[in-house]
Amino acid sequence: MNSSDNNNFKFFNAKPIAFLSVIYIYLIVVVIIIGLLYVNNLNDITTQTIPPRLIAQVVEKDIQLQEAKVIPAVDILSFLDPPPEIIEKGQKIFKESCASCHGTTGEGDGPAGGAMVPKPRNFNQNTGWKIGMKLSEIYKTLEEGIPGSGMTSYSYLLPEDKLALGVFIRSAFIPNAPEDTGDDLINLDIKYNLSEGTSLSAQIPIKFALKLIVSENNETVQKIDDIIASIKNMNETLGKKLFYKVTDNQFSALVTLNSDKNWKKNKQLFVDVIVNDAINNGFNGKVFQLSSAQWESLFNFLNGQIQ
Repeated sequence: MNSSDNNNFKFFNAKPIAFLSVIYIYLIVVVIIIGLLYVNNLNDITTQTIPPRLIAQVVEKDIQLQEAKVIPAVDILSFLDPPPEIIEKGQKIFKESCASCHGTTGEGDGPAGGAMVPKPRNFNQNTGWKIGMKLSEIYKTLEEGIPGSGMTSYSYLLPEDKLALGVFIRSAFIPNAPEDTGDDLINLDIKYNLSEGTSLSAQIPIKFALKLIVSENNETVQKIDDIIASIKNMNETLGKKLFYKVTDNQFSALVTLNSDKNWKKNKQLFVDVIVNDAINNGFNGKVFQLSSAQWESLFNFLNGQIQ
């Protein structure tokens, strides 16, 4: 042991508390430095380095085109023992609407279901049914669909058609299908008002409705533009001078008069339309200074321009 080490050893033996205090202070300094470095890099530490998971495809659904129709009432209890013609009707609907996914034998092997995840229901199996195999439960499936699967709602079918389809699926494919009680079918009736019947209003897809609105507005805009151009190219008349005198926005003024042409019946109706909200309708305060003769001239002039 050299003299330096010997001195340190003697210092530790002589003053152990002082020695440990120096070590303790050193550790505190190190901890403070580490803490400052952590706080300084806190923004980087908390930054999300993994990009958020994005949905690969967003499916935008519009309402379906639907004609106005009356949904006939259904005698729900008659489906406790449905006649053969109901089964035949259900078979026809199955071939038209279901076989492409579920297959002609109901095994879920139809050509359109090959790429579906999960696969279409195999009706020949009694396990894995999300809603159930009773007629009332199959009706609910057809009415509401099954979220997260390829089974969409068939609510566009009439109630009797959905019931007939359910009857056929149960009789043709499902082994030992559980039977509905009278209460099951009555509860189904209460939930969907099957014995009431109802009337459905016509509806058109929103996108199509918007196109119609835009189309109609485009026609109106073009019509007003044509009237403005026609007035501009006319010879100077009292009616033309008055029109420019009492309007700050000729387009808005003509839109107001074109939107409801009831004013064309007589001059007083014309005056009422203009002075009712003159400023917001494109006119100005000078309309309140017009004489009866000037009102007559303006009325005749604009009556001839707006057809």
